[in-house]
Amino acid sequence: MANPKSTGLEWTSGSVDQTHALGEQMGRVLRVGDVVAMYGELGSGKTTLIQGMARGLGRDPQAIKSPTFVLMREYPGEPAIVHIDGYRLEGASAAAWLDLDLIFSPHKITFIEWAERFTGLLPADHLAIQLMHVSANRRKFQLSGTGDRGRDLATQLRSVVAAPQEPCATAPEEATPDAPRA
Repeated sequence: MANPKSTGLEWTSGSVDQTHALGEQMGRVLRVGDVVAMYGELGSGKTTLIQGMARGLGRDPQAIKSPTFVLMREYPGEPAIVHIDGYRLEGASAAAWLDLDLIFSPHKITFIEWAERFTGLLPADHLAIQLMHVSANRRKFQLSGTGDRGRDLATQLRSVVAAPQEPCATAPEEATPDAPRA
C-alpha cells in the first residue's frame, strides 16, 4: 500500500505540542502486536507523532529518536517498541533482509516510518497513517486500518482521539523536529 486511503479519520495539528498530544491519545489504545505504518514527506511529523504515542504508552518521548541512519531502534520495556525508518531502504527487496519476525513480533509494538518501502511486507492487520504538510507548521493526519485489528484500532481512535485545538494566534509556531536527511 503506497498511500493509504482515508476512512474519514482525519486530524490537523498546528504545532509539535499538538502532534505529541494527538500521538499520546493514539498510544493509549495500542497494544502489543500492533503495527503502525506511516507515510509522508520529510518533516511531516512522523517521529514527532511516534514520540507522542510513546508517551501514551507510558514511555519517555524524549528517548525516542529517529532511526534514519541506523534503520531500526528497539526500546525494551513494557511494552517493547520497535521503531523503523525505511527512508534509506530502496523498496521492499531491501527491507526484506531485515528480521521481519522481530519487527512484526506479537510481543512488541512496531512503528514504521516510510512504510511505502515495506510494500508487500506489512502484516495484514495494521494501522496506516498518511501525514501531509498543510503549511509550514500545520500537518494533516489521515488514518485507515487494514485487517480486523487495524480496522478495530481505527474505530477506537475515532471515539477516543479528540481533535487538537487550533493554536492561539499569539502562540509561537513550532516546526517538527524531523532531522534533515542526506
